Amino acid sequence: MKFLYKIHSGYDGFRPAVIPQRMEENSRLILGWRHYIDVVEKGWECWVYFHGQHHFENGVYAKGIVDDVDLDANKVSLRIREYSTESPITRRKVSKIVAEVVAPRYRQVFVWPEDRTIAPECSLSACKARRCDDCPTWTNLPLIKKGHAGSPSRLRRSVYEDAVSAHWIVPRRCYETRIAPKVLKMSARFAAFKVGEMAYAYPFARAMFEQLRKRNFLNFNYIVPIPLSPDKKNIGEKHRTLVLAKELGKLLAVPIREMLRLTENVSKRRMQSQGCTTAKFENTYSNALRADVPLDADRILLVDDVMTRGSTVAQALKVLRRQKSDAKVVVATAGRMIVKEAVLKDSGFRA
Repeated sequence: MKFLYKIHSGYDGFRPAVIPQRMEENSRLILGWRHYIDVVEKGWECWVYFHGQHHFENGVYAKGIVDDVDLDANKVSLRIREYSTESPITRRKVSKIVAEVVAPRYRQVFVWPEDRTIAPECSLSACKARRCDDCPTWTNLPLIKKGHAGSPSRLRRSVYEDAVSAHWIVPRRCYETRIAPKVLKMSARFAAFKVGEMAYAYPFARAMFEQLRKRNFLNFNYIVPIPLSPDKKNIGEKHRTLVLAKELGKLLAVPIREMLRLTENVSKRRMQSQGCTTAKFENTYSNALRADVPLDADRILLVDDVMTRGSTVAQALKVLRRQKSDAKVVVATAGRMIVKEAVLKDSGFRA
């Protein structure tokens, strides 16, 4: 759900130019909130609309997510994703609709009417412009429901809070042949992302955010991507997990920190094709992995693009906790491969 919050700059001088001064620690705005506060949930989006007699164009100057709700004080903490002090941050067509919605006087809080949403044409250019929030193609692609995926087998000895994945992904060899068309479509887009189509990074990160929001995993000190192997970096391969982490960082308003690095070239696929066991890969990967964990990294979101059994993530968790044993870590991936041991319920992907 999306809210619109209207501020009249003449009330106490709160205008776009002073947004940085009004934000508290960690980019938060505290807003007095009366209407609908009993239904507000953490993670819901809110746009802040400014109007008044000062020298600025009326419009949306800040976007954020609800970070905390104080029912007793009728206040909401808004974690700001993006803002401007000079001009509205929405397109003119959208700004016009927002102005119509917030036009009633003596009200501050409005619910965005879904029938006023402008759905973009689903295209790579729309994905690059991060317009997938209102794209019916992306919003109708299924997310993995809670209780449908089991704990990754290679993480059973790891210490972590939870492992959250956005979408089921069909592997090249899948035990299930009756796959729903939407899941096949999702898997095709994920395959394109794997081979370098970075336009899909935002919609996948958006789906990851939604899964984290549903589970109330929104507060982290840092987002940490699984590192890219040096040989891949040298040939200019896209760092998919870093791009995903950056998009997710914008949605969560949490900084990115590349705490993990590989000192040697390690390829799981290459080692498996050579007949190496999973244990051999994990040992090699762990020995090549280094971490630099800051003291304030109490809550970490560890990001990978896809998970099958969790071998790579398990070693990353081990190395991170070796330096910061009390850190609480949540694992998030865009995809979860459909393998028998991962599936608790198949109704989310079966035709």
